[in-house]
Amino acid sequence: MVGGGGNGGGCDGDGGHSRRPRAIFMAFGTRGDVFPIAALAAAFAQDQRQYSVVFITHSAHQSLSTHLADCNVRYMPVSSPPVLAAEQLESISCDSVQSNVEHDSFSQRKKIIQVEHRKECLSAVEDVFGNDMSTHGDFIVINFFALEGWHLAELFQVKCIIAAPYFVPYSAPASFERQFKQSLPLLYKYFQEAPLNMVCWTDITHWMWALFMESWGSWRNDSLNLSPIPFTDIGRSALIMGFLRNPKAFLMVLKDVIEKTDYRFILFSSGYQPLDSAIQSVASSVAESSVCQASALHCDIAIHHAGSGSTAAALFAGVAQIACPFLLDQFYWAERLHWLGVAPEPLRRQHLIPDTDNASSIKNAADMLIGTIKSALSSEIKAQAIRIANKLSSEDGIGEALRILKERVLPQSES
Repeated sequence: MVGGGGNGGGCDGDGGHSRRPRAIFMAFGTRGDVFPIAALAAAFAQDQRQYSVVFITHSAHQSLSTHLADCNVRYMPVSSPPVLAAEQLESISCDSVQSNVEHDSFSQRKKIIQVEHRKECLSAVEDVFGNDMSTHGDFIVINFFALEGWHLAELFQVKCIIAAPYFVPYSAPASFERQFKQSLPLLYKYFQEAPLNMVCWTDITHWMWALFMESWGSWRNDSLNLSPIPFTDIGRSALIMGFLRNPKAFLMVLKDVIEKTDYRFILFSSGYQPLDSAIQSVASSVAESSVCQASALHCDIAIHHAGSGSTAAALFAGVAQIACPFLLDQFYWAERLHWLGVAPEPLRRQHLIPDTDNASSIKNAADMLIGTIKSALSSEIKAQAIRIANKLSSEDGIGEALRILKERVLPQSES
């Protein structure tokens, strides 16, 4: 498909000394799976000459390298085969005495190839992005057999695009949705309620379910230092404040709660300008203070987004908590707080920050928050929060980590 489309030196790109945005095209599988993506890479390199374009695929597709080079696309091979030889499977006879041993041997070989394949993929992408902290304009394009690229895009914080000239070649297991909902109920709700132009549950069931398979989780955790579960890592700091897209509505909810109850709020802000502006327009008075974790000791409840830092500070302070997760690992921590018994069931986003600031939305959110605060003030939750804090205060996490490190790393005579 690509071989007949070359036009010699006409594909040459231009030079330049300024930083060039980088585009990685990653495709694995047989010729029919790989060649269409190679054609896309060549066409992109011709059309967008300011980009540095790379194509990562099996070394078995070496025949593509000349045409790609003519089109100023860097060819980066990995040693894994497009498919393991079918005859190896066919040679394992069901009535053979050694069939189980041979099958185990074949499975082990597949695992070895998979480990090496993913290691080479990581190395190749690291070679492209290197230590350049700027990723503006960078992205990775993958086909359905190159899901490594999705996880690597998350690691390097670049966009990932799926390119497939065919229908999704697999479907989710029948039990996937049930197991996902049971294991990750809040993340499931998030995908169900995702706004337009965001990843939603339809995308998950269409093809993204494969990203949540256990084999990817171990690689993410062990090799990429990411959370085993996609969408639960805090790595893209630009998203952290995204949930406060309507800070005025958030403040109006708090104001409505104050007017209906005797509750009072202390609001900590880290200098987020839209929130600060909303405070000036809504609040009658503003008291600025530097944030101190110990301040939570003077409050009955800590209401937060379930970020790991806020969660830990409130746990150490021994106060009841109300969590309202918005993205990534916040869902895990919110679930964990409820499971520990130090917080009621987590709030949904619209129960704290409505999409609109009309009277009905504000009233509904305020009423929900009032009910949740009452639950958090229960004697059971308050007592459990104190028990957890006491348990944490007796632990020496740094000391224990240092002990293990010395035990495992230093020679016995030095430890």
